[in-house]
Amino acid sequence: MHDADVVIVVDASTSLAGTLSWPAAARSTGRDRRAVVPAVLLIAGSGPQDRDGARAELPGYAPWRDFAAALVAAGFAVLRVDDRGTGASRGQFAGATTDDFGRDAAAAVAWLRRQPGVDGRRIALVGHSEGAVVALLTAAADPGVRALVLLGAPSRSGREIARWQRQQLVSSDLARWPATERRAVLAAAESEAEQMAERDPWLRRWFALDPRAVAAQVRQPALLVHGESDRQVPPEQADELAAALRAAARRAAGAEVAVQRVRDTDHLLLPDHDGDPQGYVRLADRRPRAEIIAATTRFLSVHMALR
Repeated sequence: MHDADVVIVVDASTSLAGTLSWPAAARSTGRDRRAVVPAVLLIAGSGPQDRDGARAELPGYAPWRDFAAALVAAGFAVLRVDDRGTGASRGQFAGATTDDFGRDAAAAVAWLRRQPGVDGRRIALVGHSEGAVVALLTAAADPGVRALVLLGAPSRSGREIARWQRQQLVSSDLARWPATERRAVLAAAESEAEQMAERDPWLRRWFALDPRAVAAQVRQPALLVHGESDRQVPPEQADELAAALRAAARRAAGAEVAVQRVRDTDHLLLPDHDGDPQGYVRLADRRPRAEIIAATTRFLSVHMALR
């Protein structure tokens, strides 16, 4: 694998620093000559993340590094970037919305198409959580995107997901929130969340954005992978989003939409029978499930004509 540091200009105030990894077969065979290969853009989820998808509170967690290694070994060029305003990237993260991240992803796809050695007709997107919605937005606007892999993808608006998360939290601790108090507690939390959304552009847009409506505009093949113990996005939403994608695919001559749900796996794609976000810091194994990486690689290899 050969890594190159890159910079992608989005606009006058925003540029994305990242790593473009090449498979060994695509290394220079002469001056400025490369074998032409398909490419994959990795899109991280909520919150400012670097190109490896690392989290300060989880040392050793760097999922995009693992995905990139497997995809490069399979013959793909892989691009992963620091979020705007994060790491070596320029721009403002605070106040940016999912639509802004969609523009960043579109700029990254356009940049990939201009790279010598990349087959611009074979570019795929792999997105996690909010990044999966960003992938949907990008694919809906760009029919030239070849395929999608959506990891832990929501099918409902952020408002509905936040409400479900609060209900899960309150119902899981009987000592702290007795049954008689839950309705009042949830009502107060709902009001506070709505007030926050009025002040926060990202939250306001996330609360309103319906992934199913975006999926209705997507015609590309897609694989949805979801952990069965995910307690941030309900696993059932993978099936619901797949149904919306299949309805669109039927209008696009039957592009494949597949779902894979993985047992004992949480929202971060880690081995975890419980899935409680408060327990992430106690997990000993902080590498994403190998079967998820393998499923991603297989699906893209088929739909990018590597097999």
